[in-house]
Amino acid sequence: MDAAQVEKAIEELLLHPEADQAEMLALLEGCGLTAQEAWRAYQFLPIAFIHVVLRNAGVQFQPGYVLVDADTEARSSHLLAQEPLYVAGVASAERRLAEGCTLQQLFPVFGRSAEYDVVQQLAGPGGRLDGIVLTEPLLMTFGD
Repeated sequence: MDAAQVEKAIEELLLHPEADQAEMLALLEGCGLTAQEAWRAYQFLPIAFIHVVLRNAGVQFQPGYVLVDADTEARSSHLLAQEPLYVAGVASAERRLAEGCTLQQLFPVFGRSAEYDVVQQLAGPGGRLDGIVLTEPLLMTFGD
C-alpha cells in the first residue's frame, strides 16, 4: 500500500464516522484497497492516531502488538514501528496536528481504536490520563 492509498484510507475514516465495521471495510475497498489491505488499515490507522493524539498526555502505550491468527488462534508478537501502515498513520496524524487539525476533527480515526475505549474507561469521570499503562493491542489476521 503506497502513501496515497494510506491517505485515501484516512480520508474515508474521517468522512464516515458513523460507518460500522462492515460499512467501513467496504468503503476502504471502494477506494482501491484489497480486502486484506482494508482490514489492516482498519486496524492499524486508529492505533497510530491514538498514539499520536495521546503521546504527551501521560498514557503509556506498548511498542508492540499481538497478532492473533483468525483460523488457529495462534498468537505472535510484533513491533508497531515495523508495521508500515502504523508508521504511515503516525506520520499522517503528526502532519494533520501540525497543520492545525483539532482532536475533534481526528476523532473519526482514533475513536475507532480499542485503546481509546480503554483509556476512556480508565480515565473515569475526572478524565485523568496520567499514569494509565496499556497492554499490547490484540489484532486479528485477515480471515477468508
